[in-house]
Amino acid sequence: MLGQTLGGRYHIIRELGKGGFGRTFLAEDRQMPYNPRCAVKQLKPQATDPFALQTARRLFDTEAKTLYELGSHPQIPRLLAHFEENQEFFLVEEFIEGHELSQELTPGKAMSEVEVIALLRDILEVLAFVQQHGVIHRDLKPSNLIRRDLDGKIVLIDFGAVKQISTQVVETSGAFDSKTVTLTVAVGTPKYMPSEQAEGQPKFCSDIYALGIIGIQALTGIPASQLSKDPATAEVIWRNRLPVSDELAALLDRMVRYDFRERCQTAAEALQALDSLNNSITSPSAPPPPTVPPTPPDAHPRPTPWKVFTGAGIAAVLSVSALGYYILAPKSGSLPYENSNLGVKIQYPEKWGVQPDPIAGEVRFFSKGNSAGAPAETFLITVESLQPPVTLDKYTSSFIQRLSKEFTADILSPTRASLANRDAGQVVYAHKRGERRLKTKQIWAVDKDKAYVITLTAEEGKFAQFEKTAQKMIDSLEIRP
Repeated sequence: MLGQTLGGRYHIIRELGKGGFGRTFLAEDRQMPYNPRCAVKQLKPQATDPFALQTARRLFDTEAKTLYELGSHPQIPRLLAHFEENQEFFLVEEFIEGHELSQELTPGKAMSEVEVIALLRDILEVLAFVQQHGVIHRDLKPSNLIRRDLDGKIVLIDFGAVKQISTQVVETSGAFDSKTVTLTVAVGTPKYMPSEQAEGQPKFCSDIYALGIIGIQALTGIPASQLSKDPATAEVIWRNRLPVSDELAALLDRMVRYDFRERCQTAAEALQALDSLNNSITSPSAPPPPTVPPTPPDAHPRPTPWKVFTGAGIAAVLSVSALGYYILAPKSGSLPYENSNLGVKIQYPEKWGVQPDPIAGEVRFFSKGNSAGAPAETFLITVESLQPPVTLDKYTSSFIQRLSKEFTADILSPTRASLANRDAGQVVYAHKRGERRLKTKQIWAVDKDKAYVITLTAEEGKFAQFEKTAQKMIDSLEIRP
């Protein structure tokens, strides 16, 4: 296969991996300028009789349809093409530069609880999107999770095991006397596979089980194959391996229950449980969060549907629609805020609220008052680690590309700016939230291996007034890496 050109354009460079459904290759697209690299996945049936080919085509068509639907998410590779050649099937996907999560989960190396929670959240947010499309991944494991070099985000790959929730039915003949039967194709990796999936009955919570095993592996440093089970209950035994907070341990136990009915049933449910963990599960150096006024009853719980754009992995939470709109009170003073974990210091209006999120690596400032029913002005600071470090131009290019891909809005071309005495990029765009028209401005700077992003949002008609207040906050920002 090496050195061959498939589909008249995809030149195979080397093999990336192989599994039960075929092999994956790194290739160059010889029909595109600069010959961009891509991943070509080969599905080669072990048998070539008509029934085997029919089954292979079914799997192939299902995967292609699914990937076309899921490829809009920035943490799922885009499907570029699919075709059949010489009774073999090929998928051409976006190539992700990065390393497998399995390289981070080395035996004997345990992650902190904060790191494990961040890992679970990153994957669950993608799984929630996948499940919204009625899809089960069915082979969630460290080697199918890529830590992207550009922004450190986790990317889900190898959807060769995904399957629509609706039952797959095919017509057979011969021994089955032309009856309609249901085919179940066993896929998955045993040490991450729950019992119902092994029996050919995967569910949304089957992926939750696999992620729970990954979480336990990350937290304990024990390979999944070495985790023991209670012979009487078949439950995973792991809590005696290390001290762990009761809240996180209870969630992981719930994710890996032998009885699927006792697990979190969906990724959205697991995310909600993750958000309800005790706030004490933070890094030891994290300062205690300030008191935040109660959120109005109409607020949406995390994750909000406005966590919809991720410029190079930036998860900027536009929760403006959930907090209620408040008229800005006349400025009577400002308060200092410093976050040593994020390395930022800023002045903000004393009439505003502040809400840090140490897990997401961000802090949100918001206006508050007595009226409700419309969006509040918000000022969000997000700090993200970049491994490896990138230039401002490269980060800007990725930021705008992902923003355009994820967010339908009137996005203007980025312009140069300054942030905390550093060269920066900025972009302004309008968008709708329900019947309301909102306006957002984002400014970002890169310092060594970190990106600092400011996101300010308000109703379009109020934005100019709000921007004056926000600019004073921007001018006061200090970055202390």
